[in-house]
Amino acid sequence: MINNISIKDMDYGQNVVTYMIVKNSDLKKAKNDSLYLDLILGDSHGNEASGKLWNASGDMAAFKTGDMVAIDALVQKFNGKLQLRLNKIRYLNEGDKVDVNDFVESAPETPEKMYEYMLRLLSGFENEELKLITEYLLEEKKEKLLYYPAAKTHHHAIKSGLLYHVTSMLKIAEGIIPIYPFVDKELLLAGIMLHDLSKVDEMQSNDMGLVEDYTKEGKLLGHIIQGIVDIDKAACELGISPELKLVLEHMILSHHYHAEYGSPKKPLVPEGELLHYIDLIDARMYAMDKVLKDVEPGQFGDRSMTLEGRNMYKANLSKE
Repeated sequence: MINNISIKDMDYGQNVVTYMIVKNSDLKKAKNDSLYLDLILGDSHGNEASGKLWNASGDMAAFKTGDMVAIDALVQKFNGKLQLRLNKIRYLNEGDKVDVNDFVESAPETPEKMYEYMLRLLSGFENEELKLITEYLLEEKKEKLLYYPAAKTHHHAIKSGLLYHVTSMLKIAEGIIPIYPFVDKELLLAGIMLHDLSKVDEMQSNDMGLVEDYTKEGKLLGHIIQGIVDIDKAACELGISPELKLVLEHMILSHHYHAEYGSPKKPLVPEGELLHYIDLIDARMYAMDKVLKDVEPGQFGDRSMTLEGRNMYKANLSKE
């Protein structure tokens, strides 16, 4: 009998027969030259686990990101983490009463509502050039922006996660801006809206927000360089002033702060400095919420590579 057991509820040594969604799939060759299927599988509760099918056949390469499957597997531990050793795997058939939407983690707000929030902020811009180029670039990427994640595996790696990340950053900025009146509010807000926009060209995502791979341009250039190219093209087409184009490009170029993360320059404008730290705050808070959401007060969460391998702790401050 097939059930819908959560990965979190699985016990080592248990045999499970359940439904999963394929997050990543690779057909690899073992040391003895036999083939094995290396999978990342997700349940309907937003959890993920590694899956291995040994002695696989060549047609197993057909499994791809976003496929719904039924599996028969033994729950094992490998390097301290749960791993599923698959006995069988198949696609769903007509007898399976499963809704794929239950297995796709999405942003808590609708993409249409989040996109409208950005446009509402833009409508109040007094800098017409800044408003023009930002609206132009958002409209150009709108179709993908409505469902794209912010990353393949790290923060906001969910359907509409990129929009959710950006709108969360905008809300943080709206709270910070009144404290620093010398900061150009519109430049900061525009920088936030555009800083990761070219991720829709860096990654290959299906409409469920699941990324299978990076594009060729994404691998060779990355979204920072792609974003600068997009701004340059738009500025030329719209007749944007060289100064505004240059400052916007600098904000995109410097928002990762460190060369090893893709930014050859650190921010040299205060709006760029705020952009970097607001970006970092939202990414870290999202990661912390993810690892702690199912943790009981007084307990530690799983180690998170997004958080430099830290085990976050949920404080138990109850007076009971």
